[in-house]
Amino acid sequence: MFSQPDAGWAATPLSGLAATIATTVVQTVRDAGANAPRSRQRVIGPSEIGMPCTRRMAYKLLDWPEVNTSSDPWASIVGTSVHAWMAETYEAENRRLGWQRYLIEQRLHIRGNIYGNSDLFDRDSSVRAVIDWKVVGDEQLKKYRKNGPGPQYETQGHLYGFGQEQAGEQVDNVAVVFLPRTGRIDGLHVWTAPYDRSIALGALERLDNVLTALDALDPASNPQNWNLFPATEAYCTYCAYFQPGSTDLSRGCPGATTK
Repeated sequence: MFSQPDAGWAATPLSGLAATIATTVVQTVRDAGANAPRSRQRVIGPSEIGMPCTRRMAYKLLDWPEVNTSSDPWASIVGTSVHAWMAETYEAENRRLGWQRYLIEQRLHIRGNIYGNSDLFDRDSSVRAVIDWKVVGDEQLKKYRKNGPGPQYETQGHLYGFGQEQAGEQVDNVAVVFLPRTGRIDGLHVWTAPYDRSIALGALERLDNVLTALDALDPASNPQNWNLFPATEAYCTYCAYFQPGSTDLSRGCPGATTK
């Protein structure tokens, strides 16, 4: 019998052929999600440099073994699919307009070995904005509409702006477009801000400070020093290094309660 994660999803449990097909679909999706290019990424990128949790950044920079690997990949797969569809849509829009107004899925060099893929850059003189797509559920959409994108997404936008600037573009604004995973497209929310190079440079300076601390404290050889990298609550349950109840930070983080 196929066990549903939420009994509300089905009127009756699946069994027989239906259960076999369901199990195969779920496993195939999970395998594909685990092997997707973004899932295999190890070098830190613009989407992670602004993460509020210093401990999570330290784990990532050391390529520490991930312990929270059982999360469902479906939301990520949906997001990747939407990104691909939007890229095709804006390619078609460029052809319709007859000029390259939109730079789409552009590979940007931020600094050193740090690169990132910018979802969209609108070159129109009235906009000149880097635009990042985020596909979110209803509760997240309400939160972002009320509180803004948070430091991680905001920093990501300014880092992409910095990358576009280095690529020779004039950047005036940054934007995050929150697309509803359910409901109608006109239910989206858009956050914008003037591009601020200092935010990008400040994030890179923080990254350098964490790298310096890693060299000095060497938590790989001195596990007790993991305590010196503060943990900040930022979707802990989705963190690859989250291990509830852990008392050994070299194996996993129990999460944080402070913000």
